[in-house]
Amino acid sequence: MRIFQVLEASTNSAVPGSQTWYRNLHEPLLEMGHEVVLFSVKEGRLAMQRNDSAARARFSQRMLDTFRREHAKKPFSLFFAYLMDGMVESGALDEIRKSGVPTCNFSCNNAHQFYLVDELSPHFDYNLHSEKDARDKFLAIGAKPLWWPMASNPKYFKPRDVPRSIAVSFVGANYALRARYIAHLLQNGVAVHAYGPGWQWGHPSRWRGMVLHYRYLFRVLTAFSSAAQYRATAGLAEHDFRRYMGGRFPQHVHPPVSDDELIALYSRSQISLGFLEVYDRHDPSRAVTQHLHLREFEAPMSGALYCTGYLDELAEMFEPDKEVLTYRTQYELVEKVRYYLAHPAEAEKVRQAGRKRALHDHTYQRRFVQLFEHMGL
Repeated sequence: MRIFQVLEASTNSAVPGSQTWYRNLHEPLLEMGHEVVLFSVKEGRLAMQRNDSAARARFSQRMLDTFRREHAKKPFSLFFAYLMDGMVESGALDEIRKSGVPTCNFSCNNAHQFYLVDELSPHFDYNLHSEKDARDKFLAIGAKPLWWPMASNPKYFKPRDVPRSIAVSFVGANYALRARYIAHLLQNGVAVHAYGPGWQWGHPSRWRGMVLHYRYLFRVLTAFSSAAQYRATAGLAEHDFRRYMGGRFPQHVHPPVSDDELIALYSRSQISLGFLEVYDRHDPSRAVTQHLHLREFEAPMSGALYCTGYLDELAEMFEPDKEVLTYRTQYELVEKVRYYLAHPAEAEKVRQAGRKRALHDHTYQRRFVQLFEHMGL
């Protein structure tokens, strides 16, 4: 097939040079033998971040012109995008649909960030959502949903021949309940290391220190003077706990790692952790919900002994405590981590079973085959 793909390498600016979405959503199509015209969404993302309507219009027109020009050369079978509200004008999407080429848009994090796609979604033929229970949100706005779980690319996510020198690790940003889980493990003598944005506090530069100081004062003042007092105080509590974490356990918190360092950490660690909880809209005063992340698939595929929170949706992907370890409370997490650190033979059985399942059922190549079959392509 010939596919027009609107995509950026990564949505995580905290990891310089990250190629997450190219590796997972672009390269598998090439490996499968499809012809893909890749159109970068970088200009659209900048327009969204700056709320720049003129830049959004330019990006939309350039995307539409490129699609029309390439479609005239040789017709496309599919328009595949990873777009969010504010990146592109809906009229450009409507024009592409008029060409008769089926259109689909991929989105994730809909459990707590559905507001990022609720305006654009009705303008696509299919909306690929990675969380199963996001379906009703799309139906409520008149959009057509299609559950398309996350996966991973085995070309990159595979075991590395390195010593298992780290007992327990977690890679990801410090938000929601993650710091509390990590602190609970450390307080109970588990040598866990966390890598990613927001974990280190240390001794910031003079300018960075001033920024953090005034941001803190602003939260304090807001907590006592604003109508949104609950939200402000919840944010203040989060700020204080993260600062406590970084100050008490400085040897166990680390900066972000590259894509390749992340994969190596799955092999360097005896146990790799996952946390499913997120705050609605990333607001600590709102409800806590859960959803699956990429690491639920890339960690087992990389040969990790993966331990994450229990979710019925996860149990559809991996058999709990046979292919991945699961926990329901921070106390159960401590017990399971201790047990499998002390029983390496049992740990290896779970590790091997998880990788086997990931390779068989959860590659992006397989996801694309299933998508194309569903769409009749």
